[in-house]
Amino acid sequence: MKSLLKKAAICIAATLFALGVKAQSQDYVITTKGDSIPCTIKIPLISCGDGNYKTSSSAPAIKIKPEEVKEYYISKKNTLYRSVTKEGKTKPEFLLVLETGKISLYEEATEVYVNNTVTTVTKWYVSKGSDIVRPLKTDDVFMSKSKKQRKGEFTTLISDNQEVYTQYTAENKFSFKRIRNLVQQYNTTKSI
Repeated sequence: MKSLLKKAAICIAATLFALGVKAQSQDYVITTKGDSIPCTIKIPLISCGDGNYKTSSSAPAIKIKPEEVKEYYISKKNTLYRSVTKEGKTKPEFLLVLETGKISLYEEATEVYVNNTVTTVTKWYVSKGSDIVRPLKTDDVFMSKSKKQRKGEFTTLISDNQEVYTQYTAENKFSFKRIRNLVQQYNTTKSI
């Protein structure tokens, strides 16, 4: 009898796990109205736009527009994109979400062709309680704000969390890895 109950419990657990895995491996879009739509997302290989989604194989493709879609998730790549507006701009665009929480961190990677060579330029943006993102870090030579300005703005963003603020000001490191670690720590610890 115990053996039968054990086998039944294992089968139920395996079924629930399989259903959970399937639910997590589904693409989705969330509209600006707040509707969550399970779908299949196709992004063009050469990105001249943000792609489209279909709710079923027979349904028409719907273009993913940042004015109409708040965010979308691509399960194959385990990536989330959110519609945000860059500081000083008026039109929203999609950026890859690296961290989400009290402070959100976003990435924009652009391929640049220089002397027959392809280089990827990475820019990180940050927001706190808003969909307006500010430039934070880049591996490019140029950015709209100086490194000193961006470091100062980041210091201000984390200043309400004494533990993270103290750690950052003591180390004074502004690398991609360190920034991400600090944002993760900020989002998981209590602010003052």
